[in-house]
Amino acid sequence: MLRTVTVLAALLALPTAALADRAEADACAKNLSGESLKTYRAGVGMVEASSTLEQAVRAHLEPLYNAGKITEAEGRKIGEEAAKCMRLVHRK
Repeated sequence: MLRTVTVLAALLALPTAALADRAEADACAKNLSGESLKTYRAGVGMVEASSTLEQAVRAHLEPLYNAGKITEAEGRKIGEEAAKCMRLVHRK
């Protein structure tokens, strides 16, 4: 799972010096549901505070994976969906 999250973050990372656009990120999140939406809600504040996408996604999904509530494949899908919206917080 950690490897998956690291790869996800590398693919979706954007510079934190970009302009903030929380409204656009929230609009994107309206298309999310279930764990993807929960992951977005749990992590978007962290991303606004300059955490990486990896840190924001891992903070919510790793405990679920460790407890056996989601599989690695499910975690990857959930994390990718949430991160696509979270990354919009920092746009150039």
